[in-house]
Amino acid sequence: MRHSRTHMLKYFAVLSICGASLLSSAQPNAAEPLSGAQTKAVETIVRDYLLNHPEIILQSMEKLREKERIAQEKAATQALSTNTKALLHHPMSPVSGDTAGDVTLVEFFDYQCGYCKRVIDSMVGLVKSDKKLRVVWKELPILGPNSRFAASAAMAAKKQGKYFEFHIALMKSRGQLSPEKVMRIARKAGIDVAQLQEDMGDPKINTYLDETIKLAQSLGIRGTPGFVIGQKIIPGAVELDQLKAFIAEERKPKS
Repeated sequence: MRHSRTHMLKYFAVLSICGASLLSSAQPNAAEPLSGAQTKAVETIVRDYLLNHPEIILQSMEKLREKERIAQEKAATQALSTNTKALLHHPMSPVSGDTAGDVTLVEFFDYQCGYCKRVIDSMVGLVKSDKKLRVVWKELPILGPNSRFAASAAMAAKKQGKYFEFHIALMKSRGQLSPEKVMRIARKAGIDVAQLQEDMGDPKINTYLDETIKLAQSLGIRGTPGFVIGQKIIPGAVELDQLKAFIAEERKPKS
């Protein structure tokens, strides 16, 4: 509602300015400012017109939203092209499935995101069933310090060759995470916790996480989960059948 009201106020302001400009242009000397009476007259004209034609506000807002949508899609497409290497081939990004797969599916996620936890079974199922699929995991810790701690631990687990197992274990955990809980999960996943804690101190991990957050923002991904398949950016939790459909579409020969 606040967003719509803001757009309406902007629209009223534009109409008022336009009305004032029209009225002032009709004056002998257009450089002179409107008098108080003239300003009130313009306001009355604008008010009466909007009351008699309220549909123009909705039409204007719809057109504005469509314009913003097109602009966002254009910016996202440009960002995909500009950031292809960082998105698909960053040397620090964990990869599952066929490393030379014909289709790459990228997921941005947070270990404390309930919607991300909902799609973990679908993601694991895809990795195991689609032998030509390449999956890139992008840590996007945006839900607080504990999310950041879990993401750092997961990236450190990659050094022990345990990223995928740890990723699944974290996603399947219930309740809020804490550093102690993350370490317990790591231990159960067969990870050397002492080595994990040492590896978490690598400054490259923090740099990588910061870069990933900026990458997601450039793509217009504001929440988790977020998926990228080819030139498609797909926000929110997606059902398995939908993911399969997107993958199948990406595999179709391009004309």
